[in-house]
Amino acid sequence: MNHLTIINMKRRISESLGGRGNGALFMERRASGSIEAYYRYTYEKRDCLIKIGKYKQSKNGAGYSLAECRSKAAELATLRRECGGDLKAYLEEQAIARRQQEREKQRQETLAAQQGTLSDLCNSYIGSLKRKGKKSSYQVEKSLKLYVLTPFPELASAKARDITVEDVVNIIRRMIEAGITTTSNRLRSYLHAAFVYGMKADNDPLEQVTHGKRFYIQVNPVAAVPRQASFERVRERFLGHDEIRELWFGFSDALPNRSPVYLLLLRFMLATVGTRPEQLVQCRWSDFNEDLRTFTFIERKGKSGRERRRVMPLTQRALDILQELKPISGDFEWPFCVTGKAPLRTSSLGNRIQEYCIAKEEADEAEEKRERFTPKDIRRTATNLLIESRVPREQRFLLQSREDGSIESKHYDHSDRLPEKREALKRYDALLGKVLKGEEAKLVDLEEYRQATSNEQA
Repeated sequence: MNHLTIINMKRRISESLGGRGNGALFMERRASGSIEAYYRYTYEKRDCLIKIGKYKQSKNGAGYSLAECRSKAAELATLRRECGGDLKAYLEEQAIARRQQEREKQRQETLAAQQGTLSDLCNSYIGSLKRKGKKSSYQVEKSLKLYVLTPFPELASAKARDITVEDVVNIIRRMIEAGITTTSNRLRSYLHAAFVYGMKADNDPLEQVTHGKRFYIQVNPVAAVPRQASFERVRERFLGHDEIRELWFGFSDALPNRSPVYLLLLRFMLATVGTRPEQLVQCRWSDFNEDLRTFTFIERKGKSGRERRRVMPLTQRALDILQELKPISGDFEWPFCVTGKAPLRTSSLGNRIQEYCIAKEEADEAEEKRERFTPKDIRRTATNLLIESRVPREQRFLLQSREDGSIESKHYDHSDRLPEKREALKRYDALLGKVLKGEEAKLVDLEEYRQATSNEQA
């Protein structure tokens, strides 16, 4: 067989590949005039053809040359001897296997694209906190970015399921070496919660719709890293009577260029037995009922994160503070608001308190410096005043929206005990009044206080 015999053939022509059973190179002319090359062999007494491709009939034509066709036919003959059976069936099986491998490869690539990184995990966890209205979401986001994602870009881009215990140790060790102690425990808690979230999110349809990532976390790597108990210090700071009076009457003098809303918020916190500032700043004017002398807020504190509606009584002192606020923020949506666009940020309140503490330190250089305080210490101060007022523990928990562990506190709304709260609040407010007047803070005569307040309201 040569080129001339092939292009001049009428229908078919073949050439043995030598050796018995090796098969032959087979050429066939189509009705269109093109010539197709095949490898032909016999299996179980029947001829089998495997297409090689189009034969190249001219120098510039498309297809395989005779030499190329012979080479490919020889390769197929060798492969047939190696597979020891039906070559065509073998090649079909190989093609099926390749298609399956390709599909599996594509599936793995899709899974890899869906598989979340540590950065994806942190961001998804933060998003979950924000959707639940968790006030801690800002601090969690700030800490994870500052101590994990920014200083460890390689870990941030690694798959969340590949993060090891050693990786977590390195993150926290870096903080401890920099002298960051208590916050390192907080970060450990945030990371631990993020991995717990990731393990559950894979099976949560809502989370899948929200971020579309899967994490495939089998083990929480943070669980094996211990919390450093020695880094924790329980704060016991509360304001003494003199400090309460100084804060109430001297805050504006110490910070004359700051909005009076900050002082009024601090006063309102004290007047309402230390209600948390993050709850107060979210209250709208519509949440205050001056006729019923109550205000309502949403409590999200606790592990469950469940929203609970709280109704609290208002004393005349608290109502007077609201009256002072009306000329400042009465046209805004929120009483405790400076710009009118959003409620006051609790971080701003903390900053103002620190400025006040610094101003007091500078003014009292000759005196012994007092420990600075924070917004949380105002609540602790109110708790201390409740105790001084001889308010029983159960009523203290009611007033400060605390869970006392009882079945009632877990399953019933505290608002249905409003008269009980009013009685306890009167005792507290009487003592607060004496503190602000600089009078001797002895045990309050509740009957005397009731008569005095009823006369005022009349």
